Amino acid sequence: MSLTSNDKPEFIDNRSDNTLASALNAHMDWLARTYAKPVSLSVASGYFNPEGFALLASRLRNLSQVRLLLGAEPIPPPAKPVRAPGDPRGARFEAKLVREAITLNAVGLVRDRDRIPFSLESDRSIRSLLELLDSGLVEVRRYEKAFLHGKAYVFAGNEGAVVGSSNFTAAGLTSNLELNLGRYDPEPVRRVQTWFEDLWAEAVPFDLAGLYRERFGERDPYLIYLRVLWELYKDELDEEQRRVGLTLTTFQKDGLWRARRILSEFNGVLIADGVGLGKTYIAGELIREALQERRQRVLLVTPAALRDGMWRQFKLDWQLPSFETISYEQLMDEAQVGGKTATLAFKPNEYAMVVIDESHAFRNPDALRAQRLRALLLGDPPKQVVLLTATPVNNSLWDLYYLLTTFVAHDGVFAERGVRSLKDKFKEAADQDPDDLRPDTLFDILDLVTVRRTRHFVKKYYSNEMITGPRGERQPVRFPDPHVERIGYDLDAVLPGFFDDIREALVGDEDEHSEPLLKMARYFPSAYRRKGKPEGSQLALVGLIRTGLLKRFESSVHAIATTATRMVGTHDAFLRALDQGWVPTAMDGEEWANVEDDEDFERLLQESSYKEPASAYDLKRLRADVESDRAILAGLARRATSVKAEKDPKLEALVKALLGTLNAAEDQGVLEAEKARNRKVIVFSYFADTVEWIHNHLVHVLASDIRLAPYRNRLVSVAGQESLHGVGREKAVWGFAPESTQAPPAHAQDRFDILLTTDVLAEGVNLQQARNIINYDLPWNPMRLVQRHGRIDRIGSPHKDVYVKCFFPDRRLDILLDLEARIRRKLAQAAASIGLESEVIPGAKTSDVVFAETRKEIAAIEKGDADLLERGGEDTSAHSGEEYRQELRQALLTRKEQIANLPWAAGSGLAQGPERGHFFLAKVGEQSFLRFVPFSGGPIERNTLKCLKRITCAPDTLRHLPENLAAATYDAWLRARDDVYQEWQFATDPKNIQPKVRPYFLRVAEHLRRTPPPDLPENDLAALLSTLEAPIGVRHERVLRNLFDPDDDVSPEKVKAFIAKVKELGLQPYKQPEPLAQIEKEEVALVCWMAVEAAE
Repeated sequence: MSLTSNDKPEFIDNRSDNTLASALNAHMDWLARTYAKPVSLSVASGYFNPEGFALLASRLRNLSQVRLLLGAEPIPPPAKPVRAPGDPRGARFEAKLVREAITLNAVGLVRDRDRIPFSLESDRSIRSLLELLDSGLVEVRRYEKAFLHGKAYVFAGNEGAVVGSSNFTAAGLTSNLELNLGRYDPEPVRRVQTWFEDLWAEAVPFDLAGLYRERFGERDPYLIYLRVLWELYKDELDEEQRRVGLTLTTFQKDGLWRARRILSEFNGVLIADGVGLGKTYIAGELIREALQERRQRVLLVTPAALRDGMWRQFKLDWQLPSFETISYEQLMDEAQVGGKTATLAFKPNEYAMVVIDESHAFRNPDALRAQRLRALLLGDPPKQVVLLTATPVNNSLWDLYYLLTTFVAHDGVFAERGVRSLKDKFKEAADQDPDDLRPDTLFDILDLVTVRRTRHFVKKYYSNEMITGPRGERQPVRFPDPHVERIGYDLDAVLPGFFDDIREALVGDEDEHSEPLLKMARYFPSAYRRKGKPEGSQLALVGLIRTGLLKRFESSVHAIATTATRMVGTHDAFLRALDQGWVPTAMDGEEWANVEDDEDFERLLQESSYKEPASAYDLKRLRADVESDRAILAGLARRATSVKAEKDPKLEALVKALLGTLNAAEDQGVLEAEKARNRKVIVFSYFADTVEWIHNHLVHVLASDIRLAPYRNRLVSVAGQESLHGVGREKAVWGFAPESTQAPPAHAQDRFDILLTTDVLAEGVNLQQARNIINYDLPWNPMRLVQRHGRIDRIGSPHKDVYVKCFFPDRRLDILLDLEARIRRKLAQAAASIGLESEVIPGAKTSDVVFAETRKEIAAIEKGDADLLERGGEDTSAHSGEEYRQELRQALLTRKEQIANLPWAAGSGLAQGPERGHFFLAKVGEQSFLRFVPFSGGPIERNTLKCLKRITCAPDTLRHLPENLAAATYDAWLRARDDVYQEWQFATDPKNIQPKVRPYFLRVAEHLRRTPPPDLPENDLAALLSTLEAPIGVRHERVLRNLFDPDDDVSPEKVKAFIAKVKELGLQPYKQPEPLAQIEKEEVALVCWMAVEAAE
């Protein structure tokens, strides 16, 4: 027989067409033609894969038996480990190496199984293998006594043997450079057969079928969901957590570990846990580590009341080393950052860490407070920044953006994660839905830099935790149960028809298309110019003032009377200016943008220093409308002022509520100390005028009503930063709740039981010594109620129950709420009529969906539903990165092996959500990609959170996988794979991943390259150029451009000043993101999938 005979091949090397697969198939064809009875085949191989099996499968089916003997190949000498002291010697050491190699071999089989492409063809091939394995035709054993280096394909009856180097794999049978010889003379074949039989007898059964059957197992959806979480978060959870010095709850330890990790990577972290969840303790541990372990200086910036109360006591209770603490006011007046008074003990650059408590107070970048903070944070090396706030977003997403910019080095810091511009990403999120303050679009970015857990999260996952208080007492992680009660009052009782007057003044009569009587001409003079468009900023003022007047009307007759009277005075001043030939203009856009809350409203009414010649205006029409507005306002003020406090039904209802609180405290308390705590009550109002109105009335009532005697001389009021009635804000808080505020010894006397306050105390203060809140105004913004409620509903509260009472008008509630919506609608219509495309007031473009949700929450509160307070204002269906991590943590306690060993390409199905489709988790190398492919053929979803929401489920979620949806999975995967491939390939082009660098900095860098400063070392020049070619923001550009312009004066002095300022600003060299390596589509591997049926 020739060497090229197909019937009995003798020499096979896989070169050209001389492959082992074709040789074995040809020989089996010859055997089938030659012998009436099928023969058997015995294979010895160090490795196996289904692709190799598929090359022979059609012929193997016709054999009488197939025996597959697997083993571990010897370790090549260069890779063979040297025996270490303590290892066994001689044959025992060799046996140890064999066991290790067999284990690695098994791991390799699993790895290769997982890398089998997800396609209909591949699955058919594997099912064909399983069919043969299950039929008994194919038997598999593994030789474990020694290394198995020989490869042999032996046909029974001494019909031949092919022996050589080829493993039973696709590569071994077709493409690897191999050497195999065929022998068909009886004696050599008999000896090979005996060799195989000896090894087979010593081998042990190996469940190859079980290995591949795993791919097709029916799995519950929750397991697939957990595997997705494991791929996303396993590296974090696998890292060993360091021991912490403070006694923290587990959830605080988890938060601390993540905060430390974020701080290390980004030089800053936003700790945004919900109210009362212990942000202070996490920050305290970070401070301790900096002070004790790294011997660094730390500066804490905090509200004055917290500086002298909670933080002072915190240092003592936890025995922390001394660190410097300053208030916001001290920061704004600090001489080293632009103020007049020297407060800091050291130069700003000597502080390695700055902790900012209640950091949302710095969300407005144009406010003086934020400017002083930026000056404090300048310097090289950059300081670590720890931001603490339960409310990182107040008015818009930009609040959060500006907080992050306190430590995010530059706009392209996330470029390697596919975000070329942080600012553009926030703009994209805001443009998609201005009303969504928790957008899915920002999930990946915020998860990188933020620690945020909600009280719903803590209740769900840590309900059995115990916490150690500062005095060593052990107590459960428990929140008091909230109870909501409605307090009704008659809006029309004292001033019949006044409500209708307010409505007609602010929005018009009942007809939606009617015009308001108040033109607001004094605040919108640009509408009366002879030329040019009206100004959007002035239109915004009009909207804010209309809304402010409506809310003041609902709050108290005194508030609307006082405000209307002030407005009459500003109208008189405006008219006098007209007489002198000038038109005062309203404050500019930057000023009104700084109006952050209702207490700032009065600033909108102030006389303006801006003025223009009256000749540019239609003076006659302007004067007429201003005079008309003045008359209307004077009439409203006159009517409201006529009401005396003793006739005010709302004040009367408040007194009854206080009496009820006092009686409940007596009935439910046993010890006198308990009764004293139970009767403490906080009365919130949006407005300082209303607080003053209530205070003056209660002083009189408490002095004269014997039923309220326990409250006598125990009333205090707070509004803004100012002192009311001789008691400052800090002293009022300490005197009301000396225990929970941890008042300093000099102010630790329990002096007050009724605390009247604006929302200046709705954040950042622990008042849980009390259990009662009364909200005197309509809850226009239910989230404000949540913030107020957080003052008393906290971990460690001494109360089992807390009580929240809310005022609601007995009638006309819906009409009252509709008035605010009408004001917003009219504002939008007016903006459109003058050609303004963007919203003139942040949040004015409130969608009907969002407004309807607010109405729904208000209605629930009115009915006494405490659900909003129970969940802390959070959407319980919304998942944060923290919740996903914790869900995985818990699952790993009982299902770690099942999760980790889930074969790739495993899938399941469920019925939920609005849309039918397929979810996929793919990997390229170690990088994960999530995709949702709509069944309809619509756009593929890439966003992490949106994809996760499609498959978020529970342990009891039922598997649901209709046949047509399962069959469509293969084609859907091809779409998902192609999309992942496109995203990856896009990032292989350097120009696609480079952040945007402002032209000014490019010009400066080019100038310095051409004309480098002679006294600047080469390494320093390279670092400077790297710094300038980073995505530096426009604020720094303005500062630097004033010092040096490459198109103007390029003197050495200018260059030197420029370089010094770059260093002073703390700008750092920039590491350009590396482009990804080119790949083939086949390198996009499927980890798992979930078919999603739309819920009915």
